[in-house]
Amino acid sequence: MRLAVIGAGPAGLTCVKQALADGHDVVCFEKHQALGGIWNPASGGAYTGVRMQSSRMSMPFSDHAPAFTADFPTQTEVQEYLVSYAEAFGLLESVRFGQEVVGVTKDGAHWRVTARDTHDGTTCSEQVEAVLVANGELWRPRMPEGGLPSPDRGVRVLTSPEYRGPDEFRGKRVLVVGGGVSGADIAADLAPHAARVDWSIRRKVLFLPRRVGDAYNDALFSYAGRVAVEDVPYAEYLGWLTEWLPEYMEMYRATGLLPEDGFHGAVHINGEIIPAVHGGRVHPVAAFSRFTPDGGTVLTDGTTGRYDAVVLCLGYEPPDYGFIDGLRREDLYEHHFWRHDPTLAVVNTPVDTEAFGTACPYFETIAGWVLSVLGGKTALPGPEERAEWCARHMSALHDRRYLDCWLETIRLGLLSGALPDPATRFRDYWTLVSSQVDPANLRPGHIRPIPAVHDGRLDLAGLRHRVLASLPAEARESLLARGEIDEADLAAAERVPEDRVLPAWLPYRQRETAPAPGGAA
Repeated sequence: MRLAVIGAGPAGLTCVKQALADGHDVVCFEKHQALGGIWNPASGGAYTGVRMQSSRMSMPFSDHAPAFTADFPTQTEVQEYLVSYAEAFGLLESVRFGQEVVGVTKDGAHWRVTARDTHDGTTCSEQVEAVLVANGELWRPRMPEGGLPSPDRGVRVLTSPEYRGPDEFRGKRVLVVGGGVSGADIAADLAPHAARVDWSIRRKVLFLPRRVGDAYNDALFSYAGRVAVEDVPYAEYLGWLTEWLPEYMEMYRATGLLPEDGFHGAVHINGEIIPAVHGGRVHPVAAFSRFTPDGGTVLTDGTTGRYDAVVLCLGYEPPDYGFIDGLRREDLYEHHFWRHDPTLAVVNTPVDTEAFGTACPYFETIAGWVLSVLGGKTALPGPEERAEWCARHMSALHDRRYLDCWLETIRLGLLSGALPDPATRFRDYWTLVSSQVDPANLRPGHIRPIPAVHDGRLDLAGLRHRVLASLPAEARESLLARGEIDEADLAAAERVPEDRVLPAWLPYRQRETAPAPGGAA
């Protein structure tokens, strides 16, 4: 097939790589002059000083180990890694840099993709059989309701991608708005330099450092362990964190910011903000409400103030798909396939989520699923089933949920057939999901046991039997006959109560309240 890929960030590059490996003819459009998406420092897509939240252990593509030695790479190091990936697999010849796609239209049995040259404004069109949209979702910062004060009101207002370091804020009074990772990063970065840093937060969230004791934050639990830990009472989980991080957790409790009610999956990665608050260098304040006409600020508790600068870290608007004729986000089956014609697919993070986890293997898995459908290796449900799914899952995209990219990688890998089918290869399946989140383990024929640091505290044996119980009885009998499981496994699976059966794709909690048994992720 002749395919078009839109965007040459991590998602677009793995689309190109896998499409070429499948024998397709690929053209990739990238509006910037270099690849990397938000990891391209020249793109303006991320604030200065940003570092990958995922460690070098879990962040790379499954078939390309990083050359950098940093535990948590910088923006430049990630871009260099992506360049090395593109060079290693011969992807650059397929990428047209400085070409911004301005139109995607169905043209008979084909798609017509129109791109504009960002240098001279000329346009060109390509006719292709399928379009993979990988333009990213972190490009349009969300603005506060009520708008911004005019520039002559004496306050500088900027968004997180516009932040270029603390030097220009020395001696200034700064309000950082937003309690997520970007807000925490920037507030902590400003703390030693600004005259005062107020940090406006709407609710308490769980911040953990990049390292927990001697382990990476993302090495604590296996894939299955990430689900099993949900059975541990949250207070007990906080007790574990106190054992592993005694000084940090003492500071955390002293600040009053530790969420005593919550759930284990919704973790934000930043090890500096809690010490900064505890040391009096950052001052938490109520959630931001609005600007006053004269450039002042009003918080939800009625507090008013004046600042030299306000840094807005309010998240991002959904990606702009206005250049694609007829596409509605509500019509994306499983968040990725246009339900009317799956030869149009979106390889971005779902718009109704706050995602946690590494990007490269997640996007690699989405792209693999899309290409397996386009290549006829796997099939989607029919049009009516796709429409029904969209009506059920895509009607309230404003209701945000938590997305575990590692567990989604398992789910999508099973859908595409890229990972071992537990009904026929349960031993390989269980070796994978009960191991550390090393992307190399996702490659066929490369699965090896890699124990996670703290899985020993969890009932993984019980979870294993819950997954076995989700398989048809005849599949379990077949697994027993072939030595994939033993008699004790079979008997334990048969004793699992119906409301404790766990599908092999490892559904996990995505909101503050747990989903109903059997609910979709």
